[in-house]
Amino acid sequence: MVADAEKVIILESGKCSWGKCIFCNFGKKEVPMIDFGAFKERIERSLADSKIDTLKFFNSGSFLDEAQISKEMRQFLFAKCKEAGISELIVECRAEHVAEMKLNELTRELKELEKNAPKLTFAIGLEVADDDALKKICKGMTLAQYERAVKEIRKAGFGVRTYLMANLPFIGDVARSLDKSIAYSLKHSDSIAIINAFAYGYSPLFEIWLRGESSHSASLHSKLPNSSSCEWHPLDKKEFDALVKKYRNNKKINIYFDDYITYPKFPENMQKRLVGVGNDYVTHPYFNVWQEYIARFYEIPEGKKFAFFLPCSFRKPYSHSKTHREILHRLTELRQYPLIHQVMISNPGVIPREFEGKYPFAHYDWQEWLETPQIKKEYIEATQNRIENYLSAHKYAAVFSYMKPTSESFIALKGACAKMKVKLVSCVDEAVYSELAKKETGLITGAQEEDKDAHENLLVNRKMLDKMIEILRNKLH
Repeated sequence: MVADAEKVIILESGKCSWGKCIFCNFGKKEVPMIDFGAFKERIERSLADSKIDTLKFFNSGSFLDEAQISKEMRQFLFAKCKEAGISELIVECRAEHVAEMKLNELTRELKELEKNAPKLTFAIGLEVADDDALKKICKGMTLAQYERAVKEIRKAGFGVRTYLMANLPFIGDVARSLDKSIAYSLKHSDSIAIINAFAYGYSPLFEIWLRGESSHSASLHSKLPNSSSCEWHPLDKKEFDALVKKYRNNKKINIYFDDYITYPKFPENMQKRLVGVGNDYVTHPYFNVWQEYIARFYEIPEGKKFAFFLPCSFRKPYSHSKTHREILHRLTELRQYPLIHQVMISNPGVIPREFEGKYPFAHYDWQEWLETPQIKKEYIEATQNRIENYLSAHKYAAVFSYMKPTSESFIALKGACAKMKVKLVSCVDEAVYSELAKKETGLITGAQEEDKDAHENLLVNRKMLDKMIEILRNKLH
């Protein structure tokens, strides 16, 4: 039996009955209903071999909405909680589904379990204690409706937990708003959860994030514009910790910074192939959001010690190109290969290998033969800034690269490392490269589209790859 004081079950079963909150995606994407058999199997599997004190059961909407959670499902969950020795069951519900008759029905169902029935607590997502703000975030609820639901829940003898979101858009002074919301919620709740607002792919908040400025400003959060054109960015851990610091020791308040934060996931209707050159294809909103995530929320994989910067390729994902296949084949010869973190540099920015198949990194083309001196300059400036942000956030024991010495990506990388005083070890022997470049013929032109990776040929030359491995063997410690 595994000891586990708290467990969370997240079960998607149909759309939320409201589905218009700007930060939520449960009302925006198609979520199939779950039948009783699948529900039963999921609950039994989740509760097997665990000793749980508190179970948080979250469905894609409201626990009291029988269009999502049937009476049969509800009763089975109560019985399994008793069987598992769970002392408290926390469920989510919107205020409009809280009704005296429904709560009385739950009371009877729990009494039928006799002894050791779990204490039932309803978690209500208030988000912010301000009617004007609630309207702007499309919550579909007022403070009066929240208070009515709380009164009914308490009258029935059940607990109340209130969810608040830190750093919602359209708020104005985020810190002041949070203080007001916490003071209000403490009067009505047994406990409070403060959650860092984050934008998920199917939510309107994701589109607001996409419309934000290309560079993140930490001071933005103290004075968000109070308008529909608000520029919004999520809080990183340092910012969030500073905002909630005063509440850390309050036993009635739980604080969640990275609760279900994930990489940017673009809905299918937003996914398009991004083909072109120029500033629009460097500072594209899709790339900006990803670069912000990679610099501010992403963590490098455990065990990766050395950064190894590589060029992009026309073929996507990169690892499918001839250049990357050859490089990967040779890298695996190294004993230290598992310690190497491969990171590509391209017009979307800095791209860790594990994201190469994600949209839009496998769905863009930068037509290099259309570059002008001005485009190259803009590319280098933007890319150097992104590399600086990345290396500031993610620390490595050493930084290596294997890129054409004349490429804009390598120039940006050198500039970033020089500015940050980070030692960069190039695994390209420039003497060998220059010798081979003189002999190189058939470089790619606009008419040679059948060989998009031709401009990378020198990097897969055996002499070049041998030198790459030699340098890495000598420098990896």
